Amino acid sequence: MKLYSLPLSPYAARVRGAIYAKKLPVEIAAPPSDWRTSTTYRALNPLVRIPVLVLDNGTSIPESGVIVDYLEETHPNPPLLPETAEERAQVRVIVSVADHYVMQEIMPLFFLLDTQDRDDSEIETSFAKLAKGLGHLDRLIDANSYATGGRLTAADIWLTPVRFTLDGLMGFSGRTTLLDDYKAVAGYAKVAQRDPALGRVWQEMTDGLAAMMKSRKA
Repeated sequence: MKLYSLPLSPYAARVRGAIYAKKLPVEIAAPPSDWRTSTTYRALNPLVRIPVLVLDNGTSIPESGVIVDYLEETHPNPPLLPETAEERAQVRVIVSVADHYVMQEIMPLFFLLDTQDRDDSEIETSFAKLAKGLGHLDRLIDANSYATGGRLTAADIWLTPVRFTLDGLMGFSGRTTLLDDYKAVAGYAKVAQRDPALGRVWQEMTDGLAAMMKSRKA
């Protein structure tokens, strides 16, 4: 199998976390430099997004959540979902909140902040929506531990790149106190960095951010 990935993409990072946790022999490669316009890449992923997993038989699977589900179904050990339906539901709730109420509020803020014609009203509205999402997430996850259940699950696979991206947003916006009211979310950075699989993802994203900043300066 081969995964087309970019180090700083939180969606690709999510899949890499699953691969590392399961210790799967998946080749991880950068997409072609022209992947946004490449007809070859479009044939692999008509959505023209990162990541995409290409199976040994040539079948391609796009969308990070779908890829993680595929890996869980085809390589169930070690499992990223708990044994009981109730516990699995809790994992999925955390993933859903982290995705729809936190990550989807983070990404537009980078664009809103990175423009000469900044709309301060729109920026404040976006930060207010993010704060609401952070409040939901903070109440769902365990403090100073894995997201739920005391062990690595799919919730951690997704929460790690979300948490890293929050650090990036704080640095980019200068709002270093963004997580002061969300102790569980704030403390999760140390949890992620302690785990071998999650820590590897965190370091890859760190390196990817450094490379991006170097490119911007150039």
